Amino acid sequence: MGLSPTAKMVKKTAARHSIKTASFHTLGCKLNQAETDSLAEQFRNAGITVVPFRQPADLTVINTCTVTNEADAKSRQAIRKAIRSSPRGRIAAVGCYAQVSPDQLTALNGVDLVLGTRDKHNILQVLSDYESGGTVEPLIMVTPAGEIDTYDNRPFVAATSRSRAFLKVQDGCDYTCSYCIVPAARGRGRSRPLEACLDEARKLVDRGYLELVLTGVNIGTWRDGKHTFQALLDRLSRLSDEARIRISSIEPNLLTPELLQLMNERRNICPHFHIPLQHASDRILASMRRRYSFSDFADLVTHITSLNPDAAVGTDVIVGFPGETDEDFNILADALAALPLSYHHIFRYSERMGTAAANLPGQLAPQIRKERSSILHEISRKKKREYGRRFIGKTVEVYFEQNAGSENEHEGVSPNYLRVSVTSPGDLKRTIRPVKLDSLSPDGLKLKGSLAA
Repeated sequence: MGLSPTAKMVKKTAARHSIKTASFHTLGCKLNQAETDSLAEQFRNAGITVVPFRQPADLTVINTCTVTNEADAKSRQAIRKAIRSSPRGRIAAVGCYAQVSPDQLTALNGVDLVLGTRDKHNILQVLSDYESGGTVEPLIMVTPAGEIDTYDNRPFVAATSRSRAFLKVQDGCDYTCSYCIVPAARGRGRSRPLEACLDEARKLVDRGYLELVLTGVNIGTWRDGKHTFQALLDRLSRLSDEARIRISSIEPNLLTPELLQLMNERRNICPHFHIPLQHASDRILASMRRRYSFSDFADLVTHITSLNPDAAVGTDVIVGFPGETDEDFNILADALAALPLSYHHIFRYSERMGTAAANLPGQLAPQIRKERSSILHEISRKKKREYGRRFIGKTVEVYFEQNAGSENEHEGVSPNYLRVSVTSPGDLKRTIRPVKLDSLSPDGLKLKGSLAA
């Protein structure tokens, strides 16, 4: 593959820059992390040593996020850290922020490559062409989002230091939520073929991964011919009795009764549902262009917890959306307090140029957004503590991921996403062990237990 004719590039004489070491840093979602793992694997397969982020490297790749203004700022901050850590190395800014605002990134002195969401997967070839071209000017290579309408079905299996593996099954989104920049950053909704998903899942299980986290932008829309997401989940859950399948996030309008029944029946599909609500006021939901009412969401959560009272149900909400009145906010706060949720993530509304919501009347002052966010955070902390306390004295199956600070401290997750630590000699990483839960940390974030006989 040669350099795209649309690439912004000025040829100048420069010494060829040999890439022997590379480091990676990821901003944003689990999908981004899955893609970073794949990029790092490409480099290892090419004989390039991958070193930890902020260690000196010949090339540092920052996989950016642009879901909010804060995400943009964090991406720029990570790039500056990389430049300070490797002043003589190349810097590549790739991914969603690079797709939407490439000129902002090339304006940072020290950035060499800016590759969009599709083009980042060709980074090795782009880098080779860039080096052989002898340029000192930054290169922008961004395929327009409107042209990203097919799934790039290259091999994707990635080695990672984590114990849970992210399995990418879908990309892009055809929804038109008024606040969301993701369709502009990721392109049209598209699905990875069924057999490719199954093939990678088998390889990950063969490598010893006992938890596969399904990732994508809108994974409930996954389709392959007559096969729906339910069929994909059914097939994946049959690959191994040992390996768990966890869904990262799914839209409420896509959780059908049949899909819920399947998840409830299969022991190795984690009873963990992350279902974005975004707001509890139907007026605000309509302004957001969401595809359900609050009563639809509440009925769904009630149905899930009736099937399995121990299921974890988490959500995302946006506070301070344009036009949100005191009454709208109180509806949201009351709903979050009343729903049988185990946690919720709160995002302060952030104007995004290029979204419909940025032009809506009734934009709220930042201080109001901050104050309302603080109230919801306190509700969330209370919910998390209440949910965790329910399991003290019970025994759960924990998949251990890592040491938790010392050689004999181990940490992992239960099927319903309780974070659990134990003290025990030996290496528990990538094993599933029964743990009796003894206590909950004051912040409600972690349960302490002991290995059960």
